[in-house]
Amino acid sequence: MKFYKINPDTDFKIICSFINPHQFGQKIMSQKTRIHFVLIKNLSTAAANILKQDALRVGAELVTHKEVITAKITHSNALLMATKEQIQKLISKEKLQDFGLKKLALFLEKDFLKPKKVELMAVMNINEDSFHVNSRVSEDEFEKKLNEILALNPDYIDIGAVSSRPGSYYCGKEEEFKRLKNILDLIHTKKYYEKSIFSLDSFDEYCLKYALDRGFRLINDITGLKNENLAKLASEYKAKYCLMHIQKDPSIMQDNPYYEDVLDEISLFFEEKLEILDKYGVKESILDVGIGFGKSADHNMILIKHLEHFLQFKKPLLIGASRKSVINAYFTSEIKDRLAGTLYLHLKAFENGASIIRVHDLYEHQQLFALANAMRNIGV
Repeated sequence: MKFYKINPDTDFKIICSFINPHQFGQKIMSQKTRIHFVLIKNLSTAAANILKQDALRVGAELVTHKEVITAKITHSNALLMATKEQIQKLISKEKLQDFGLKKLALFLEKDFLKPKKVELMAVMNINEDSFHVNSRVSEDEFEKKLNEILALNPDYIDIGAVSSRPGSYYCGKEEEFKRLKNILDLIHTKKYYEKSIFSLDSFDEYCLKYALDRGFRLINDITGLKNENLAKLASEYKAKYCLMHIQKDPSIMQDNPYYEDVLDEISLFFEEKLEILDKYGVKESILDVGIGFGKSADHNMILIKHLEHFLQFKKPLLIGASRKSVINAYFTSEIKDRLAGTLYLHLKAFENGASIIRVHDLYEHQQLFALANAMRNIGV
């Protein structure tokens, strides 16, 4: 007989293939392999006491303020810790309760399914002021660079002609189109759009329509649907639409960004905007929490760490933290020296729910995720 302390993140199905349990038993036990944490803010003491007892009855646990039991306080923050099986039992119980617990049951019913694979979006900037020098490409060098990227088979290629770095100002749609026209024509004429999903990083209707007419299939709108006509465009062309959260606009977005509750405020933003997209008949949308777009370093880290929260919307989550200043906030570094930090943040983003990663360094990310995938599928 031998004993091994193995990684609890090992795929339960892979372990079962080694043990060969009964299929029915495997299904039941799979719901006990992970403890889910649900943070509850401002829970009334009445609700807390009911939920505590219900949690204990199903084998779960609820952490509350020490004075909940004495009723010296009226409300408490709380942490529910439960397996999937225990959550299913709690849902049935809380649906029968008052004090806001029915609302909790509805939240617990949502699926928070993490992606099994990652898609990579390569960045190409047709301008001279994007914050990462190596992402810039001139019109003369564009086709050569494009073919180098296509040789790596990216899932998406995001092309932009306007910088949205902190402190930047929009150059105007005439200048944006001037930078883009020949590039968009080239992609269409030589049918490069057949080799990947091309995305235009723009909020200008004319530029986007021109791109969609030339084979582009994704609108990457950093303004957070400020202009609802972009939803109409996406619907008309049956294109994907990437909805990104931003606070203020790029010129001032990093001037002391503030949120009372960053997870809640961005959740409400997505909820409101998804209703608009649905109204216009947009079939495929992607959510981007907007790393660096009106967020402090701590906000960015909170969003990546708790990205799973946004899986409730059942949409692909996109993260673009590549070489951004959030890395510099925790480890002083120049943009050119932030590859390691980028890879770390993007790996964590995928592990926490992101299915699309926007990258400047495509080859390095492919290597990273090849190893991450291999590790995930290794058994014992």
